[in-house]
Amino acid sequence: MERGTWNTPEAVQRELDSRLALVQSSEHIRGMHFAAVLDTVRFLGGEQAVKHIVDAGDFPPDLDPTELYPVPPFMRLFFASANLLAPQLGGVEEAMRQIGVQGTLAFVRSMFGTEVRQQVGGDPKLLVNMLPEAYRMAIDFGELQVEWTAPRAGLIHMRRIFTPVAYNEGMLEGALQAVGAQDIRVEGRQTSLLDSEYSLSWDD
Repeated sequence: MERGTWNTPEAVQRELDSRLALVQSSEHIRGMHFAAVLDTVRFLGGEQAVKHIVDAGDFPPDLDPTELYPVPPFMRLFFASANLLAPQLGGVEEAMRQIGVQGTLAFVRSMFGTEVRQQVGGDPKLLVNMLPEAYRMAIDFGELQVEWTAPRAGLIHMRRIFTPVAYNEGMLEGALQAVGAQDIRVEGRQTSLLDSEYSLSWDD
């Protein structure tokens, strides 16, 4: 779905259904992403909001942040949480973006993120170069490629990534925030249902 058209619950549900129809049983996402969604809901909506989301189903029992889980439960949890937070944050897309930022912060705090932090230090460019590897730690599907257009600017190409553009923008923004980049700019566009590209830049 193009940016700015997530304006009805029916449209959002159609978008979710279209993405779920393409998921293969061999594709998984780590539990840290489930936890990050609930952490965002807890921070912005409180424990009652968390209970509402968990009671609706699809949250794995005994969640292990390091384990791989099927994609469909995460997508349903993520979309339900974005819908819940949308009135507070100014729309579904902004809610998805904020959840994406928190998803990156969850990765940074994880055992996988510790390894990445040790390798990049505080260098945003090194971090961006490591994004393809970091994504492979967090999910076992899709592809991410980096194309540099300037010393502090580039394009990120994502292929077969189930999360929408707004969420992915938040993930990229959160990654740059985590290493202290300033004046971060991330703008994405969808090129097909599961493919997208992002221009990003920052200042030191």
